[in-house]
Amino acid sequence: MRLRTLPLSAAGVVLGMLLANADWKVNPWTALLLLLTTISLQVLSNLSNELGDVLRGTDRAGRQGPEYGLNSGEMSVDD
Repeated sequence: MRLRTLPLSAAGVVLGMLLANADWKVNPWTALLLLLTTISLQVLSNLSNELGDVLRGTDRAGRQGPEYGLNSGEMSVDD
């Protein structure tokens, strides 16, 4: 998975929560659920992107760069 995208997606949400906290009281449970939702959506987006690359043939076995779950064999695509 593309772990470097997780801090980027979380940074925007944290900044928004900090700005909202300057004017209103932010419920900690709401902030936690918002952050968990953001991370979950980013992980699902990364997996979807990886699956599309594998199915289109963009990511092949000899590809240079970091190994992702589907390309490395940690996960499989069942037709």
